[in-house]
Amino acid sequence: MRRRFLSLFILLFFALPVGISLSGCAKGTSSAFCSGTIGPRVGDPQTITLNPTVGGLSMSYGQTQNVTTPTAVDCKNNTVTVSKYTYSTVDPNNASNVPVADVNPTTGQLCAGTWNRNNPGGVADYTYCTSSGKSGVAELTAAGGGANSNKVLVYVHPLITAITLGTASTDCVNDPATNCPQYTASSVTTAAPYVPNTCISFGQSAQLVTRFYAGSQNITYTAGHATFTAQTSGLLTFEDTSGVATAIAPGTTIVTANIAQSTSTAGLMSVCPPKTITISTANATNGNVVINPNTTEPLTAVVKDVNGVTLTGLTLTVTSTNPVAVPASSSSIAPVFPGVAAVNAFCLPPSCNPAPYGNVGLLGTGKPVASNTITSTTPGSNSTRLWVGSTDSQYLVPIDLTTSVIPSPIKLPYTPTSMIMAQNGQTIFMGSSEALMTFGTSNNTLLASYPSIQGSLLTVSPDSATAVISDSSRKVITVFNTTTPAIVTTYNGVATRAAYTPDGSTLYVLTTDNHLLVYSTFTSWQDYDLSASGATDVAVAIPSVGAFVTGNTAVNARSYCANSTGTSTIFYPQAGNLTLSAAVNDRAVTTNDGKHLLDVRLATSGGTPVVNDITFPTSTANDGANGTRTFTGVLPTGDCPEAGVPPVFGLAANTSASTNVNTTSVTGIYPTTDSTQAFATYLPVSGAASTGTTLPVYTPGTGAVTSVTLASGATAPVTGVFSSDNKYFFAGTSGDNQVHQITRSTLTDTTQLNPKLPSLTTTGGTAVPNLLVQYPRSVTNN
Repeated sequence: MRRRFLSLFILLFFALPVGISLSGCAKGTSSAFCSGTIGPRVGDPQTITLNPTVGGLSMSYGQTQNVTTPTAVDCKNNTVTVSKYTYSTVDPNNASNVPVADVNPTTGQLCAGTWNRNNPGGVADYTYCTSSGKSGVAELTAAGGGANSNKVLVYVHPLITAITLGTASTDCVNDPATNCPQYTASSVTTAAPYVPNTCISFGQSAQLVTRFYAGSQNITYTAGHATFTAQTSGLLTFEDTSGVATAIAPGTTIVTANIAQSTSTAGLMSVCPPKTITISTANATNGNVVINPNTTEPLTAVVKDVNGVTLTGLTLTVTSTNPVAVPASSSSIAPVFPGVAAVNAFCLPPSCNPAPYGNVGLLGTGKPVASNTITSTTPGSNSTRLWVGSTDSQYLVPIDLTTSVIPSPIKLPYTPTSMIMAQNGQTIFMGSSEALMTFGTSNNTLLASYPSIQGSLLTVSPDSATAVISDSSRKVITVFNTTTPAIVTTYNGVATRAAYTPDGSTLYVLTTDNHLLVYSTFTSWQDYDLSASGATDVAVAIPSVGAFVTGNTAVNARSYCANSTGTSTIFYPQAGNLTLSAAVNDRAVTTNDGKHLLDVRLATSGGTPVVNDITFPTSTANDGANGTRTFTGVLPTGDCPEAGVPPVFGLAANTSASTNVNTTSVTGIYPTTDSTQAFATYLPVSGAASTGTTLPVYTPGTGAVTSVTLASGATAPVTGVFSSDNKYFFAGTSGDNQVHQITRSTLTDTTQLNPKLPSLTTTGGTAVPNLLVQYPRSVTNN
């Protein structure tokens, strides 16, 4: 027996300390506790966050609102799950027993008033909310797992009927205790307060201040915190917790404020627009650069706003006046064929510097901004492909000057009344009284015809997607998209001329009743009555800061800058006017260098046309706070004036010169792309001689007119087109019904091409080739 007790004693002696030691070691493991061997355990809720942590919640009388589910972390900042939260509200400033806000303790649903409880008839608790009609601030908290959340302020107030942006004199930054107690010291940043009717520069921030009204009562003190949204995306970002806006792109946008479960327009905010866009290349000198074919010249753009802040990340539109030979992009100029082109960059609304329709012009936003011009010259020679047509023939002849063979005419489904080649050279557009036709240049076949689109083709957009047609029978002007295909827009009337800006953003149309119509997707149609001076031709300036409408007695310049003075906005106001001698017919064009508007006008229905060389002398533009800018010898570029007054386009007819020909009508004037010469075409007079016929050639800036004597048989050059390398001018002539190839360097008629277009009106005869387009084919170096 004693042996058994001894054995048990020995067993307990060795076993118990080991057990106690193991147990004590387990309880003392530091990883199980937040600190030491006792206290909160890892995995237990330590901190509960209830949002919003700054700014609080805003509710109108009787509103209900669900709160976001709280989040919890332990002492190691690990996310933990709390199976159940209990919510409560406290009204620290309420002396009565009627709460400002009540909460469902289980779900966290808030009531701006009091929830129903213990109602007879089986109505469930927390079913409806009864307003107490009290304004004030309650504190909402959540608890769970032994931890409590932060306090969320709940602002209860009357229904907000109006929200406005505040001013610098009464803002949260200067006097938060009086004006905006909902912003705590930690939520108000060092950003300067935003002042309405001013702009903030790119990358800068401004403290938004709002005023809330219930009827005429200012309830800003008790309304709480609003969140903001820009109606036009991409211009501003907003910090919800502080009401700070940061500028990320130029333009004006409507700002909406969301508070108490409702959204209202608070006002407008503007990010400062570009003032200057400066484009350059590494090899340019004084705005001129020589680039060999198939060579890429990198292009850079520096954009500065009205405060001198550099803007980055803008969507700029880069244009070339000779996109077939010298295409340009936002990153480079990459010539394909020899030729000369003027290259510009634009900040174009709505993709750049937008503004709401009714606020175009506010602080300079909503309007295009143009860069300086780079003139790109690509040396060499290229051969040309010509397409020859006539308004008196149902045929089209493609001529390839790399061969000596003139092919047989291609029959068209309808007789064309007009013909224009797309800038990409892939498509020829032809209008007719039966249908609009498109013709492919790669395989010389008809691509499509659109019988519903009838009339005269006036112009084609730079992106080659839309054509403008005037139907004189139906009296409707149509902008037609051949890619879709679909009608983009129409306008009642009969048009005579039309022109797009090089960037394609704006279309100018002249009508038979002497009106100027302006269309863009941003401003839609605008109608201006020019009956006082007439409207016979329209020319768009480079870099498209305006358009010039020539008329019977004057040239009317139109700005792209909106005039916002007065009670309404004039989107394309008059920016200049020049009285000229009366004319019954004229044609006008601007040169690529932006220095000349050439107007060839005929005083009577039979006589000698005169070339008016209209230049742009020193002109000024009021730029508001930035003073007056002066422009010498070229059109204004850059931004629009801030004062709401469009820039003045100084116009002066410095020279006028007789063409020394006799005609009944001027049909066109064609400047070279290097702006050094311009050829004029015209119709013959009755009984015109077929020998000694001349083609007038004017040299801009000199007042000098020379001429090319056409080969025998021609009675008048009725139309023309330059080769892309400027070495040849092709003139379609009456009398012999041929195309004459004029060598520009010697001003001689060196070759005659006979397209033999079958005539519709003369049995067995040929038609006058009065429709010409060309496209370069191959390149050879000089």
